[in-house]
This record gives sequence, structure tokens and C-alpha cells, in this order.
Amino acid sequence: MVSGLEILGIENKNSFVDKLLFYKDLLIKWNKTYNLTGITDEQDIITHHLLDCLSVTKFVSAKNIMDVGSGAGLPGLILALCFPDRKITMVDKVGKKTAFIQQVIGEFNLNNARVLNGRVEDIKNYKHYDGIISRAFADMETMIKLTSHLLLDGANWYGMKSKKSRDSEMITMKYSYHVDKIDVPHLRAERYLITVVNATN
Repeated sequence: MVSGLEILGIENKNSFVDKLLFYKDLLIKWNKTYNLTGITDEQDIITHHLLDCLSVTKFVSAKNIMDVGSGAGLPGLILALCFPDRKITMVDKVGKKTAFIQQVIGEFNLNNARVLNGRVEDIKNYKHYDGIISRAFADMETMIKLTSHLLLDGANWYGMKSKKSRDSEMITMKYSYHVDKIDVPHLRAERYLITVVNATN
């Protein structure tokens, strides 16, 4: 974990590593009962989940962020721990997942994070967020369609994608977009961040 943060240029402030490892332990504990993730090996959780989420932090400048289909709080909880001065709202329709996120928020006393249980298309915070991010929610066009009422004009959608997802989704993508290749420490897989600007008006 420490070497991964060093590669990403992230400082271990306020025992950041300890918090990430405690999150990992909570995820493993809850996963035995609630099946929150298919990745169960401790080292794989660090690389495939924690470092993967941290690898996009230098590209995400938004201050009031929604994480759609947050699952076990990825990347929302990791962003909230990394950026205590930013507001993070996580949304998932699965109650056991939002219960886990709420537990983590309580364990860390994260005043900058909150979680909503429900469908994102039913949320009424019109034009409220300056960034909407997703890691495993849907293809980019579906995410944009379901959340366009929530994103401020000129703000960004961020999609965390594998090479396979990037290649398949971008073939028919009707929005202009920007692609950043993400280098995840110790992970032998191509990862990308797709950024789309909300320029509908």
C-alpha cells in the first residue's frame, strides 16, 4: 500500500494508510455475509480496489461529487478519505451496500460523506453536483442519461473503465470525451478514465 501511494504521489497524511487498511478489513468482514465484492484476497483488494480508485484522484478536480452505483463505496469512500475538504455523495439501490457505506462513514466520522439508498434517476437535487463519477454502474451514455439532471452545466462526468469497456463503449459514444490512461501501481491491467463535459446548454 505504502509503495503504491508513493508511486501515485499521494502523501500519507493523518495516517491515511491506516484508514485505507481499516476500510479493507471492514470490507473483508462484511463481505463474508453480504457479498459486497467478488475480490476477496487482501492484496487484490489493495490493488484492484484501493489503488485503482486512488489512481484517478489527480484527474478529478470536482469539489461536490456524486458516486453513482457506489457498491462498497468505491470510489466514493476512498475519495472522501483522500479529500476531506470535498463533499462526496454515494448512491446505490442495494440496501446492504448502502448499509456498509453508512457503517464506514460512522467508523471514520466522515463529515464530508453521505450515502443515499435508491435509484439515481429518482434523486431530485437538480443541477447540484460539479462532478459525477462511476466505476461499475453502467456504460457512459446510460450514466449520462440517468444523471444529467443532477450535474451542473460545464461540469464533468467521469467513467472509470477497463480497456474492454473503453473500446466497446466509445464505438457508439455520441458525446465528445477525453481519455486519460490510468497507471495503477502493481496492477497488470489497462485502466482508463473517460471524462465528458456537460455542455447540453
